[in-house]
Amino acid sequence: MDPSALAKMYVDAVKNNTISASILTKLPELLTCDWTKVELVGTVYYISERTKITYDGVLVRYLGGLYFVKRKVFEVLQKHDRRFRTRLPIVQVV
Repeated sequence: MDPSALAKMYVDAVKNNTISASILTKLPELLTCDWTKVELVGTVYYISERTKITYDGVLVRYLGGLYFVKRKVFEVLQKHDRRFRTRLPIVQVV
């Protein structure tokens, strides 16, 4: 499935600062884009029990879809753009 179609399918997955673990693991990763059009949703930290993959980063909305941005990418963005320095809510994984 196309990553942007998958991101649009889960755009409303974050409700009351919570997201399902099964949805989080399916979100596409956002690496490059027009960062001025990104809407920050919240930070997330989750270790998958089955695969032991660590999801440490930020959830963002971009062009009508929900994406995952790794912490390292987000830290680089914080150095270059003030919008990424704001304190974000923590999104709980259920």
